[in-house]
Amino acid sequence: MNLQCVKKYDMGGKIGYTHSCNVRLKDKDGMFFVYSSGNGADPGEELIRFKGFEDVILKMFDIDGNLLWEKTLPDGVLPGVWFVPALAFDMDKDGVDEIYVLNNYGAPFSFMHRKLERLDAMTGEITGSWQWPWNTFEERMSLAYRYYIVAGYAHGEPVLVTCQGTYGNMYLQGWNNNMEPRWDIVIKDSDPGPRASHVTPVIDINNDGVDELFWGERLLSLDDGHEIVCLAPNYSGHSDLIAPYLHPENDDDWFIFTCREGDERPDQKRVYVFKPDGSVVWSAVDVGHMHTAWLANIKGEKEGTYRKISMSMQETFVPDDCGFNHEVTGVFFHDAYTGEEVDFKLPYAGYKVLPFDLNGDGYHEFFVTDASGRGDILDCEGNKIAHIDECGAYRFGKMLDLPGEQIMVANGTCFEIWADTDAVDGEVMKRRYKRPYLKFMNKLMATGYNSEGTQVACTI
Repeated sequence: MNLQCVKKYDMGGKIGYTHSCNVRLKDKDGMFFVYSSGNGADPGEELIRFKGFEDVILKMFDIDGNLLWEKTLPDGVLPGVWFVPALAFDMDKDGVDEIYVLNNYGAPFSFMHRKLERLDAMTGEITGSWQWPWNTFEERMSLAYRYYIVAGYAHGEPVLVTCQGTYGNMYLQGWNNNMEPRWDIVIKDSDPGPRASHVTPVIDINNDGVDELFWGERLLSLDDGHEIVCLAPNYSGHSDLIAPYLHPENDDDWFIFTCREGDERPDQKRVYVFKPDGSVVWSAVDVGHMHTAWLANIKGEKEGTYRKISMSMQETFVPDDCGFNHEVTGVFFHDAYTGEEVDFKLPYAGYKVLPFDLNGDGYHEFFVTDASGRGDILDCEGNKIAHIDECGAYRFGKMLDLPGEQIMVANGTCFEIWADTDAVDGEVMKRRYKRPYLKFMNKLMATGYNSEGTQVACTI
């Protein structure tokens, strides 16, 4: 292994709240950042704190780190993924992505002055502006200000989707490539079925030529917004994440993993794996708020074989002097295909490591986020194999056209992408990236929690 910093993006100052996504430019890829040198905001009533807020700045670099443009957003824009989602997407089909971002020209909680804007990716020029829907105007803050922008394809045609709401009433609008309305749906809080997830996979899981948006435990057609399947019609809680993955030997056999919070009842487990038709493969954990999770490939019983496992972390909220803290009450490992409990041990707790396949061999390595070993990289048996100094992890996955997967970290005033320059993509890695899903999701990493904890990048 030869771990090297292969790309660097200079933010020009202290790095605070940030999210980013890959962009297709005219002749190469680029990297787009929504950036603030201060704190980020969560609209939760027990979480939002104004001390430490700084301006939100958009920065576009070419893939090699050359700054193309930057733009400071108005002071009504609060830094935070729910207040200023963004994505890169080629709606006009000219081969170059546009940037879509939620801007706000009024007071921080304004509805009247909130606009969906389209920017030229090469120059930052505003090329379109549309009123953001007021749908959640009368709801409490934590429900009102959870906004997403996602995208995908219906029979080859690009579709942009704007969304409001996560836990209560949920509103989604589809837009054609000329930004004319295509569809508009409402899922009321009183309607049966689950709420949304914090991550938003978009993939054609049923091979009908139309992408499905994983809106929590509902799969919605990007063609017309209708519900393809509700995986859990009798559950009214919310899944923190949802992740599709494949059978170990069949690329047409899908599994869907999710972990839950809310609606705790004896007939509703907290961790589920479904088939795309809604049938349950396995379920586990009787009670609790399952707050984060991942999937990873580890070594099987026989030499050269693989085993896919899931990690799910259970926690509770404990009030503190200015909000609440997260208190971990359990960490669970399961075989991803059978639900069998797995005795998987690393030197750090499962929620203190993040999986990615650095060297391309099909087994996941683990980046350590625990303070005592932050920056260490472990193999799937827990051996330290590399280290990155003074860093905070932001994104994982195949962000560059290189073997293996990469990690983006914050280091001083720069974001850096680190890669194993000796990596070789083996058959498992080639199979993972045979479908366009994982590379496409790099464009959706600046909306929702898609980049959090490798929850998207570790799927398939």
